[in-house]
Amino acid sequence: MRMSVSKITKGVLKDRDIDFDTAIGLLDEGLLDLIKGANEIREHYKGKIVDLCSIINAKSGRCKEDCIFCSQSIHYKTNIDVYPFVGVEKVLKAARNAKDMGANRFGVVISGKGIGGTKELRSICETISKLKEIDIFRCASLGILTLDIAHALKDAGLEGYHHNLETSKSYFRNICTTHRFEERRKTIEIAKEVGFRVCSGGIFGLGETMEQRIELAFILKELDVDSIPINILNPIQGTPVESQPPIPPLEILRIIAIYRFILPKKDIKVCGGREYALRDLQALMYLAGANGTLIGNYLTTPGRPPKEDIQMIKDLGLVPKRSCK
Repeated sequence: MRMSVSKITKGVLKDRDIDFDTAIGLLDEGLLDLIKGANEIREHYKGKIVDLCSIINAKSGRCKEDCIFCSQSIHYKTNIDVYPFVGVEKVLKAARNAKDMGANRFGVVISGKGIGGTKELRSICETISKLKEIDIFRCASLGILTLDIAHALKDAGLEGYHHNLETSKSYFRNICTTHRFEERRKTIEIAKEVGFRVCSGGIFGLGETMEQRIELAFILKELDVDSIPINILNPIQGTPVESQPPIPPLEILRIIAIYRFILPKKDIKVCGGREYALRDLQALMYLAGANGTLIGNYLTTPGRPPKEDIQMIKDLGLVPKRSCK
């Protein structure tokens, strides 16, 4: 006999994990009941504080990987800016701007499968070391890690590492053929091993099923990542998914809510594609269980003005996080 959403919610509030079958069962529950339960869980474990991140696209384009959603891949003809690592001063300026607009975390992001050699690693480590001058949490998304690179980044002062799994293991070959799901998973394990706060999630709307989205959530739970970004496909002209139909907003809210049931104590952040996919329903992402977002621009697409995001948070009676810790 299937439990009600109310009973499942009460169990989660008492630190009882739900299993895969229970999570699948939530697909058939009323959305308002699901949102109500997810909101209670978020309030219980995360309070009213909303985590705000910002990023810089510090190296753009020329990526040899063939991820079907990515405008930076050399396999697709897209209209993006292409440039090498921007260097210390531009990153520091972006970090100060991020702090000024209300972010408490800042991420340095580069294109490519991983760091492009010893010279680039030195430049990145120098940049991370300089970032310690700014009162903001230092994060990076630099692709596949080795243990030696991870230790070098840690020694330079990096605090967090972001590396999305992107989709479930069972669907991964449909979105990328130039590297394996296991490589991405290994990078998360290495990042955990050296003591980074690890951020890893996925991008939804690539043709995967709801069951595969839930599969991803349980992999992230097994890996014990600290933060889960939920990205929604914003199709880029020139990529293989340029004509992919958008996920309906109410389906996105269901995804967020189910992730909150599966990962009750983790940070769940709705990031790329939210403006495009949720439109006027963006505020509901917090009521559906999210406790964070990315403000400012994304890698190759613009975000909305950060003041609007912060006002939205305050209008919901929530509080933007100010501390970098």
